[in-house]
Amino acid sequence: MDPTRLAIPLGPPSPPRVVLIGHPTPLAAALAAALKATGMEVEIAASHGEAPHLLGRFHPDVLLLHAGAAESPAQIALLAQGGDCGVIVVLDSDSETARIEMLDRGADDVLAPRAPVGEVAARIRALHRRMVRTQMLIAHEPPGPILLDPAHRCVLGPQGERTALSEAEFIALETLLDADGAPVSRDWLGRVALKRPLHSEDRSVDQLVLKLRRKLAAAGASERTILSARRHGYVITDPSRFRSIGMAAAESSATRLLVRAAG
Repeated sequence: MDPTRLAIPLGPPSPPRVVLIGHPTPLAAALAAALKATGMEVEIAASHGEAPHLLGRFHPDVLLLHAGAAESPAQIALLAQGGDCGVIVVLDSDSETARIEMLDRGADDVLAPRAPVGEVAARIRALHRRMVRTQMLIAHEPPGPILLDPAHRCVLGPQGERTALSEAEFIALETLLDADGAPVSRDWLGRVALKRPLHSEDRSVDQLVLKLRRKLAAAGASERTILSARRHGYVITDPSRFRSIGMAAAESSATRLLVRAAG
């Protein structure tokens, strides 16, 4: 196995890793110190421009954004769309309209201005627990076959409908399945699927996995069939759910032969 693939247990969660984005400097330092005192790992990005580098290097569980420093609400949607970490927004005004807008843009939770540090920490822990429970439920959901057609590079839906995969998506899926339940690093997925190494701020592999999740969902799988292995890449915990149509046809034929022989 390539050394960039890391076989690690997806066991009990570690303390949340948090990135503070856009908080005024004195407040950010004090908030970071208070959260670290609770056992969390914390990094600070002074602006949204600094955030991509931190996300690529630190791989946080939760982003804590100060809405007043956001260039636009679209930034919230951009950070939330990957689904790889939770997003909590701290408002700069106690406005119901702003709260609704942030939630509609993809934020997982919204905090009022000047929320007590204890509440901030509790909200981060609660979101982290929800994310971990969701991953555990998905990882142990009742298995159902996911049918692939390698010859036509597509995935088959419940009614036989076909969803085409791009070359990069298909290679990424094959690579994850070949890992046989072990995590595959983002860097290795970039090299084999995108044909290039990743730089520190490169989120192209995350976008590739996001698209692949959505296409697998069209075949009846959960969008989280591919799980994020925190700080290590991505993993398909149950590759046995996947069947090529050639394999499925062979199994069906063998079953019919056994039935006839028994009769």
